[in-house]
Amino acid sequence: MSVVQNLASDFVSAVRSASTVLIGTHLNPDGDALGSARAVSHYLDGIGVANEVLCHHMPPRNLRFLPGVSRIRQTPKEEKYDLGIVVDLDSLERLGSTEPFFASCERTIFIDHHVPHDAPGDIRIVDTAAPATAVILARLFIELGVEITPEIATCLIAGIVTDTGSFRFRNTTPESLSLAARLLEQGGDITQVSEQVFQSKPISSARLLGFALERMNLACDDQLCWSVLLHEDFEQNHAVDEDTEGFVNELLSIETVQISALFREPKRGKVRCSIRSRGDYDVSAVARIFGGGGHKNAAGCTFDGPVNEAVDRLVAELKLCLESS
Repeated sequence: MSVVQNLASDFVSAVRSASTVLIGTHLNPDGDALGSARAVSHYLDGIGVANEVLCHHMPPRNLRFLPGVSRIRQTPKEEKYDLGIVVDLDSLERLGSTEPFFASCERTIFIDHHVPHDAPGDIRIVDTAAPATAVILARLFIELGVEITPEIATCLIAGIVTDTGSFRFRNTTPESLSLAARLLEQGGDITQVSEQVFQSKPISSARLLGFALERMNLACDDQLCWSVLLHEDFEQNHAVDEDTEGFVNELLSIETVQISALFREPKRGKVRCSIRSRGDYDVSAVARIFGGGGHKNAAGCTFDGPVNEAVDRLVAELKLCLESS
């Protein structure tokens, strides 16, 4: 039996015995994080369970179309909740400022597809082979016989489409395609998802991409590619970090490149790095060296200090990753 089949009854029992539920996800949320969180909220609305979605950061511009996204808050209305449901999260630290609110919940459920750091939660519905948390939720809702409304369907499609790169990434599975088809039949709007997530960029994003491509560096027989966006770039173009979404994949799209990295300094002294890879190159193992994490082919980490130091440290490890595989 799958983990969903094993734990479906535990999940629904915990939910139905709770009078208030707090739903959360990780810092800098993507489509899988917010889509999954909102899908759970719509499900709870449907069965009459009071709930609230919390996230440390505001939803990014390209995800503000999600049904009910305006209900997402940074601080809760209530002082205490019976049950916490955390989605698309592998470490409590990545809840950011919302972590204390979940720590005070009587019970917590974690639904995720990342390799866990500390395995938090009283009930853990985790499948590291799933391409998206939204896939796990779709399985769960189908197993429970949930009425999948167009709102739930659109939220889940957003999660699947985001984490599979519109079904282009290596993690795309027959199941993810068949679930997406089923969600479309239930009224999910994949056209809106694709247009908003991938085809609606502000001018500031286009300008930043120009800088990223101009500063591109290649090493290891052109198998390693990285670029840097400085704090001044963000300031001069009135840009924010979410404007760089997808840039690291542009670097990886070069035919010789096996590993790509994008260093960003949206705030001075704080360097965020996204890392992508092809095939068997495990960049999540590299990210974990610096306190980050993610998936085998998609990971990230953060550095405090000058950009050049972050570049030197991470690039050295990425070179070793290429040499050792």
